[in-house]
Amino acid sequence: MDAQNLENAIKAVKKEAEKSKKKFNQSIDLVIITKPRRAKSEEAIDTVVYLPNKVRDVKTCAFVDKDMSTQSQGVFSRLVLKDDFAKFDKKSTRKLSKEYDYFFAEATIMAPVAAKFGKQLSALSKMPNPKTGTVITPASNLKAAVEKLQFATKITTKKNNAILVKVGDEKMEDSKIVGNVTAIYSSVRAGFVNGEASIKHVYLKPTMGKPVAV
Repeated sequence: MDAQNLENAIKAVKKEAEKSKKKFNQSIDLVIITKPRRAKSEEAIDTVVYLPNKVRDVKTCAFVDKDMSTQSQGVFSRLVLKDDFAKFDKKSTRKLSKEYDYFFAEATIMAPVAAKFGKQLSALSKMPNPKTGTVITPASNLKAAVEKLQFATKITTKKNNAILVKVGDEKMEDSKIVGNVTAIYSSVRAGFVNGEASIKHVYLKPTMGKPVAV
């Protein structure tokens, strides 16, 4: 990706946002269109990228047993105790899975978490995972784990060939948007065997307005 083209695209997309004259601060999204996988053996990208600059407030939910309830208070956006799992039906489980960005789970209750919430969370790629630090124990630094995810964003090509992810907003400094775009683009490029050759188009798009090619 050419650095000058990226800087020009950021300026252009901010002008697009200004044209709509909306009263809210518009997001700026990065859109990456990849080439279709040629064979089933080619793995889809499904990973978490840690951005250098925060773009949103992430909502977290934790599944814990009584032993971790006290130390978890005030750390997560919501706590769900193991004893309350039975209160969730299919409708409330679906609602919960959509309401939060990341889900944590105490290691000792992963089996009941998977049994009760696994189907919905897995479908949204939100199942607690040791790779993202979302499987926790009483020895975990919970505040640090949550803070780290404030800079995390998920990218996947499992369902289609388009990646859309927020990289900033119209008031964010251009240099910070450059940093976020570069981090995501580098991760996507590294995820393909053919690297950059597997990327078809790259755009920046405001909430309201036309996309700008990078």
